[in-house]
Amino acid sequence: MKTLKSETAFSQVEVLIALGISGILFAGMFQLYLSSASSGLVQSQKTQMQTDARAAMNLMAQDLRQIYGSATISTTLSPNDTISFTRLEDSGYSSGGNTASTLNDTRKSWATNMFALSSAAGTYSVQIVGGTGMGQTNPISGNTGSQLSLSTGWGTLPDATSLYVITRSKTLTLTADNMLRSITAGGRSTVLAANITSLSFSQLNASTISITETARATAPDPRTQSNVYLTSYTLTQSATKRN
Repeated sequence: MKTLKSETAFSQVEVLIALGISGILFAGMFQLYLSSASSGLVQSQKTQMQTDARAAMNLMAQDLRQIYGSATISTTLSPNDTISFTRLEDSGYSSGGNTASTLNDTRKSWATNMFALSSAAGTYSVQIVGGTGMGQTNPISGNTGSQLSLSTGWGTLPDATSLYVITRSKTLTLTADNMLRSITAGGRSTVLAANITSLSFSQLNASTISITETARATAPDPRTQSNVYLTSYTLTQSATKRN
């Protein structure tokens, strides 16, 4: 004769209670995940913002150390947020043997067409700043390793006494979309950094310019998917021109 064993199972109430407890646990775990993900994203955005701001500051300082002559500080959006200047690219003495539309310097070994007009680099010019032909400026159309080709002709032909400089005109400015941009005359506008809330330049003395830049970090909220503003980061640096 077989002995019947009692078979037991969870009641409906017990199942509902277990599901309720599981739901609470999963909800807590999900909130913990969101908090962790949000914290990681915020830290990542802060780090990236600071890195971008420092890189932009270094690029601006490098440009301003190469100022030739005087810079002009003006206002676009906020006081003193724009600086326009002439950047010194190279200099030397002509080696002579020039024509009406060339300048030779056999001591140089330039890369071919490194001073040619382009949408990226803009317009380069050569100016005679000493010796025969002093005061003349001509746009450069191209170059070989030791010869500049000019867009217009010389009025007075430079010779071996002629000291020249090669320059470009540039502007650093803050635009309405909170972008820090570098604009080259005859070339394109390049974004150096985004989310810049403040930019200012000041002339400390005849050769030194101070730069102050404030960047802001943003990140999407995982719960709302809308951008939230995190923290700001302010840098100040002085650049002293080398020439």
